[in-house]
Amino acid sequence: MSDYNLISPGPSTTDTSILAGVGIALAVIICLVALAVLILIIVANCKIFKKAGEEWWKALIPLYSSWIETKITGLAWWWFLIFAGLTALFGTKTGEANFVVYMGLLLTSFNYNYNLAKKFGKTNGFAVLNTILPVIGLPILAFGSAKYDKAAKVDKNGIFTM
Repeated sequence: MSDYNLISPGPSTTDTSILAGVGIALAVIICLVALAVLILIIVANCKIFKKAGEEWWKALIPLYSSWIETKITGLAWWWFLIFAGLTALFGTKTGEANFVVYMGLLLTSFNYNYNLAKKFGKTNGFAVLNTILPVIGLPILAFGSAKYDKAAKVDKNGIFTM
């Protein structure tokens, strides 16, 4: 038999400290990036509200901003109720029920973005982009040359024309 110890002693205290430091640094960087994205989306929403003829501060108030978005997009008032109800349900269900709520939110969000794209003279593809990646779509609307057209032809039911 050999006298060698085949079990490694594990990481040293120095190795653990370095890994902890790297983990903390990465967490700080991720938080800063998330904060920057959040600020970008908030500022973009404020600018979009202003382009649509609304006061910018209305974009900062939860629920009220959704009500104003319903008005800006030309959707019927009850779309606000559907969106608010689904938002309230999201996260309270588990499994398949939560998936159904999520799909409802995704569909409702696309409906909003469909009419919003039409109001800003954009295509259906832009509505898809704005639904899936609002961090790209909203700044394009806000800081780009697109102008809000209140008279643009949209249906009060969006993609669900009756």
